[in-house]
Amino acid sequence: MEGYIVLLILIASLSLLLFTGLPVAFSLGFLSIAAAYFLWPNLSGIYGVALAGYAHMSNYMLVCVPLFIFMSELVMLGKMGTDTYEVADRFLRNLPGGLGMTSVVFGAIFGAVSGASTAGTATVGLLSMPEMTGRGYKSGFAGAIVGFSGALSILIPPSIILILYGTLTDVSIGKLFLGGFIPGILMAVLAILYIFIKAKIDPSSAPRSEVRFSWKEKILSVWKVWGLFIVIVLLLGTIYTGVATPTEASAIGSFAVLIIALLKRSLNFKVLNDALLATVRTTAMIGWIIIGATSFGYIVIYSGGAAQLTGWIIGSHMPKLVIVFILMIGYLIMGMFLDPVAIVMMTTSLVLPLLHVLNINILWFGILVTINMCAGNISPPMGLNLYIVKGLMPKIDLYDLFKAAVPFIVVDTITIALVMVFPQLATWLPSIV
Repeated sequence: MEGYIVLLILIASLSLLLFTGLPVAFSLGFLSIAAAYFLWPNLSGIYGVALAGYAHMSNYMLVCVPLFIFMSELVMLGKMGTDTYEVADRFLRNLPGGLGMTSVVFGAIFGAVSGASTAGTATVGLLSMPEMTGRGYKSGFAGAIVGFSGALSILIPPSIILILYGTLTDVSIGKLFLGGFIPGILMAVLAILYIFIKAKIDPSSAPRSEVRFSWKEKILSVWKVWGLFIVIVLLLGTIYTGVATPTEASAIGSFAVLIIALLKRSLNFKVLNDALLATVRTTAMIGWIIIGATSFGYIVIYSGGAAQLTGWIIGSHMPKLVIVFILMIGYLIMGMFLDPVAIVMMTTSLVLPLLHVLNINILWFGILVTINMCAGNISPPMGLNLYIVKGLMPKIDLYDLFKAAVPFIVVDTITIALVMVFPQLATWLPSIV
């Protein structure tokens, strides 16, 4: 059977299974086993599928995934973020939309100790939603700010998405982390600018606080963030000085958070138990998606479908930037319906041969995809972060939340466009460190 026919059948079958509600991991795994059984004789294909899944799950680099998740869960459950949020609030609360800006800044800071969007959204939401709604912020606007701020954890290192992308493409995870810095900061700045303009045009959407702090009070409050500052320095400092690999740094960071939580007396048996359980659940989910997606990629590659698709695209003689633009549109659409981890795992093996043949910078493309996943997390109808916000604030109107999220999706899209036009935003920092 022709490779492109196999590819079309696989995509159609996957769409059907996902539409029925079958989890992504099991949809991918079932299709891989079925395709292997029918395409290869003597069960050799099924053996290859099993070997592909096992080989990828045995990658040493994946050890950092549960460690980074555990670290972010401890920060969230141990309430280490509360002081950080209060410090940011003191500096920004007097500005139009200041509390919303505080949420974005806190989301960016929390992203530096968390690689998971769900943990970021839950932490930002628990701290800022009661404050924003209590001060008269429109609930939909406040919820959209929280969803966007939580999604920054996907891009600002350490990032689970970048770790998975790096293991699939053999790109240095440390360089991917560096590549996410400037786009992450840029995206946060654009969001802050939008919140400021929105608050100036429509003050009722984000009333200003009447409480004022002196510069002395602001500066003296900075000492409260010593714990998070130490973790960030340990994490990024050990990676970029070459003292530790990202995997080793994840263990150092987790241990540091554990010690700091003990010193702050925010760690008890319940917090530790909840953090471990949440880590196991999330890691197991990601693990099954990795197995299913790797197996699916094996089928796509060895059926010849990926090679034929690459040949067809090259034969079309489209400019590289146009091809990347089309792929970004596809990622945006997928982000409306699927989990970011699943999207990255499913598509990377499909597009990687194309990136190699067209000599497209794989690191740059990975940063573009990751920004895209930030947009996917707040894109209706399945934006995961928006449903987390809804869970935190059940009374919030879902339509208002979706409507308020659209400008933040535009912010993400503008960031994608800027990184496409100016690749140095993603490649300059990795090239000098």
